[in-house]
Amino acid sequence: METKKLGKVEINPSALEVIANIATTEVEGVSKLLGKKVYSRGVELEFAGTELIIDVYCNLKAGYSVTKTARKIQENVRNSIFNMTEISTKTVNVNIIGIDF
Repeated sequence: METKKLGKVEINPSALEVIANIATTEVEGVSKLLGKKVYSRGVELEFAGTELIIDVYCNLKAGYSVTKTARKIQENVRNSIFNMTEISTKTVNVNIIGIDF
């Protein structure tokens, strides 16, 4: 069996930031992600070997459970990154900056 190399694929970190940003804003209860007009804002990335550590900074809408919403953000970001890039996310840290009334 012969295997041909097609070339290498590189994913720019800003593309990962956009994926994480969109995944966060899709969660019900998220009011805004800091820097919503610039998709790389509100998300910080760090690579730990081949795994990814993501920090998300956002505001929540009043009346939503902080804990449940943060967990949904973590799950949605992790799943979106993996489904689109097959990169494993080691940690998704959710930083709630404020509550919007």
